[in-house]
Amino acid sequence: MKKLLSLPLLLLLAFSPASAQTTAKPDVSKKVVEYCKKNLNKQVDRGECWDLARFALDYAEADWKSPYNFGTKINHVTDPLKPGDILQFENVSLSWVDGDNTYSMTLPHHTAIVYEVKKDGKIVIAHQNFNNVRKVTTFDISMADIKTGSVQAYRPKAKS
Repeated sequence: MKKLLSLPLLLLLAFSPASAQTTAKPDVSKKVVEYCKKNLNKQVDRGECWDLARFALDYAEADWKSPYNFGTKINHVTDPLKPGDILQFENVSLSWVDGDNTYSMTLPHHTAIVYEVKKDGKIVIAHQNFNNVRKVTTFDISMADIKTGSVQAYRPKAKS
């Protein structure tokens, strides 16, 4: 014979702290991208590249530490980048060919957010304070086009 629980006991179990802990937290990376979308063509704080990452991580309630510990370090060569990842470029030069034209750009010390990952392997970064523009813009790059310098990638993580 099965024993039925009373309604008050069922309500107590349904709203106990244990059930609240199992509620999924919003995906931090999605919130970082959401912040970028909300701020496209707007200046975030002082317009520095770092400001976008800082405010996006705070908006997403991510666990991070100033100045450049933006989450869990990942190896972007072996672990594919995902939207919401934070990139720290140091003395990077890129060069690529598009049709008959060769292009290049440098990122001596720059922070950006992976906004989108395309099927062809290129990524769209969201950033500001690039090319004298202090508003949030996007730009397509391929990590394979990096000729010199280093890029450190971070995957945002939720506060514990």
